[in-house]
Amino acid sequence: MLFSLPLVAHAQESRWVTEEIRGPIEIYAEFDPEIQHLWKHVDDVARELKFLVAVEPTDKPIQIILFRDQGSYLRYLASSVPQSRQRRAIFYQNGDVYQVYAYRSRTLTTDLRHEVTHAILHQHLPFLPLWIDEGLAEYLEEPESQRSDSSRTKSARWRARMGWVPSLQSLENIPNAESMNADEYRDSWAMTCLLLNESDASRQALRDYLAVIHKGEAPGAFSKFQEAADSGVFSRANSYFRKMQIRLDLDSSH
Repeated sequence: MLFSLPLVAHAQESRWVTEEIRGPIEIYAEFDPEIQHLWKHVDDVARELKFLVAVEPTDKPIQIILFRDQGSYLRYLASSVPQSRQRRAIFYQNGDVYQVYAYRSRTLTTDLRHEVTHAILHQHLPFLPLWIDEGLAEYLEEPESQRSDSSRTKSARWRARMGWVPSLQSLENIPNAESMNADEYRDSWAMTCLLLNESDASRQALRDYLAVIHKGEAPGAFSKFQEAADSGVFSRANSYFRKMQIRLDLDSSH
């Protein structure tokens, strides 16, 4: 989601217990976030985006700003971003700087991975459909080793046995992020799982679609994208969800 806030000001540097910069990525935190653990997750998200869909960060800055608790987070953001009252973390683009704000909580790693995914996607792509933006962020918020046995993967398998398949056309008609409900986040995640894991052809169709966008061209709706139709993935959707295997690409992606 995009908002408008100032850059991290040098005058405020004294508030940061941790401050570390690696290339274009800057981390500022009001507490010790176990910085090496944090960098590992940021690096893993960037690595997977490159391997899965050929999306890479640019040399433009990504700022990750972490607050010690929800109160500090809200004092900094609430007047400028009322939506922060309902969110544990936010991403927005501030000119050429891509910013992620979050606060210390038991879900910080998940929140961070989700919002960093948004930051890298928006650096690489001039635009992208909302369901792909949120679907990839939902997919990558879980570390790769946890996806096959996650509760939502198990739930999707059960629902598919009752005949459920996400409606891609419905996802393509979501007007904006503020209107998305929990079912639409779930279905965006599920459709992303399908494309990334059902077959080499389905994954390549998503890669090709994003490559067209990267070039600044408008490929139209993914449901009408010829490479997606040629992959045959839509006709096999329920069959995939009934078993819902998640590929482990850790070894091959290094």
